[in-house]
Amino acid sequence: MSTVTIHLWDGFVRGFHWLLVLVFAGLWYTGGNIDYIDQHHQLGLVMLALVLTRIIWGFIGSQPARFTTFMQSPFAIFRYFRRPTQHEYLTHNPAGAYMVVIMLGLLLAQAISGLFTDDAIFFRGPLAQYVSNDTVRALTRYHKQAFDFILIAIALHLVAVAIYTILKKKLIKPMITGKKEVASAAVANAPAQRHGGWGFLILVVNLAWIFYFLS
Repeated sequence: MSTVTIHLWDGFVRGFHWLLVLVFAGLWYTGGNIDYIDQHHQLGLVMLALVLTRIIWGFIGSQPARFTTFMQSPFAIFRYFRRPTQHEYLTHNPAGAYMVVIMLGLLLAQAISGLFTDDAIFFRGPLAQYVSNDTVRALTRYHKQAFDFILIAIALHLVAVAIYTILKKKLIKPMITGKKEVASAAVANAPAQRHGGWGFLILVVNLAWIFYFLS
């Protein structure tokens, strides 16, 4: 079967992915050390800006990055697991698509809850003053406990990548180069692209207002 190489992931999607890895690693490290609480807060603001920008890009960005491109009904997941090798997906398979949305939701909730946390000693979130003490305590507990769910989601993601690598499915290379080799019959036209620079511009705007109001 003949193959063609298409431009799949724009520069912002690729940059977002690897920036997310670096920022999350920094949050993991600083979250366990009270001496780095200020750096943890700042990295949390960067995470908030990244996730908000990716959500926006999911509506106005390149075609492969849009939620409407890769999201399907929940029933598609069952059909996929019944015959996982039957279809070739241009972007995410149904299970991977829902994992993307779940991960974005978890990271967004984690970043927002961090703005309301209070350890009663070294740090009080910039929005904690606007809610009741009971709400602050609840969100502080959530912020600490939900991190484990994020780690589980990341572990599942890494396992899926490993399995796809064993099955000779290339997932990592397209996220580096932006290009993917697909069967020519799988695509009628190359997916429409939007310059990733617009995504980074939105990110800069989000970083500006988030740090101005919440740092």
